[in-house]
Amino acid sequence: MKNFVALLLTVILIFSFAACTKNENTDKTNALNTESYREKNEETVADNEPMTAEPVIKEEHLKFSPINDITGATSVKELVKSWATNGGDKMHSRNIENILLIGEDYVDGSSRSDAAILVSIDKRNHKITLTSFLRDSYTYMNIDGDERYDKTNHSYAWGGAEKLKEVIEDNYKIRIDHYVILDFEGFMSIVDALGGVTVEVTQAESEYICSTSSHRVPSGKNVKLDGAQALYFARIRKLDGEAQRTERQRRLIAACLEEIKSSSVDELKAIMQSLYPYVETDYSELQLMALGTEAMAGKWFEFNVISQTAPSENNRRGFNSYKTHTGNLSVWIVDYIKAAQELQISIYGQSNIILSEGKRVTAIDLASNG
Repeated sequence: MKNFVALLLTVILIFSFAACTKNENTDKTNALNTESYREKNEETVADNEPMTAEPVIKEEHLKFSPINDITGATSVKELVKSWATNGGDKMHSRNIENILLIGEDYVDGSSRSDAAILVSIDKRNHKITLTSFLRDSYTYMNIDGDERYDKTNHSYAWGGAEKLKEVIEDNYKIRIDHYVILDFEGFMSIVDALGGVTVEVTQAESEYICSTSSHRVPSGKNVKLDGAQALYFARIRKLDGEAQRTERQRRLIAACLEEIKSSSVDELKAIMQSLYPYVETDYSELQLMALGTEAMAGKWFEFNVISQTAPSENNRRGFNSYKTHTGNLSVWIVDYIKAAQELQISIYGQSNIILSEGKRVTAIDLASNG
């Protein structure tokens, strides 16, 4: 049973990351349409309804109570808390499965979400939307009654996957159905099981690895890395920025996928067995089996894939040495209202968020003027 569950879960994870690697920057978010929700009707959805093993499209008409813009806030803290705690309807659909993929890393004995990607599987429209959430986004969170303002990924360190899920749901006004946590060290096992992977390594990356570790990795377009080298490569942090580190991780994942395509059945079994200890999820085994069966029956591998980042570039601004719960840090200040509206539309084709007319005062404005 464990091997079968691992097989299905691995297929889902590998496909999701593969699509993210292959399709980034190839599609754009749909144009905003904040009024369309008014023409729909809502159908109640059971929170824990098990997925069917067949690609059944369920009839429904979506309608959610409108959520108004936040006006009159005089500080960033006031605005982000008011938005996160306004109790507005979180969009959901019986035909869309939202899965939060969390890449877990360990630093100084504590775990953190080094990557968070929402996989939104739209079975009606045959599309998958992949959304990478920026971990350094400044946000409000409630940790066991203690109100904190800090980076989004700190919510995972303090409250685990459920707290990270809650923070994302509150900020972006969507419902996340399930989460899957994958320890990055699992990729080291995959690389070794594949006999190594070939990636492009820049001169700067090569020099950084050689000067900061015992690994000797040359530069070039076709450099073979073993598991330990690949893990170090994926964890490079101080060479450049968050975007470049994420790109290296995707470069490595793409290389793994290329090797997997030519792997035999026995080699794939070995990969999946090595990955199993590094995976945690709130899916039950029966739900995973149904999900995997539905993925194959519904031909999810043929779905159109859209890849994006939340918040988008227009809805964020970087601030250095910004005061947070854990100290003065470099963070993204986010216009969550506009970012949430964009994300809802990219996943559901509509939004229940109403922006104020005229000049809006956003969290970015407040931070810039403060």
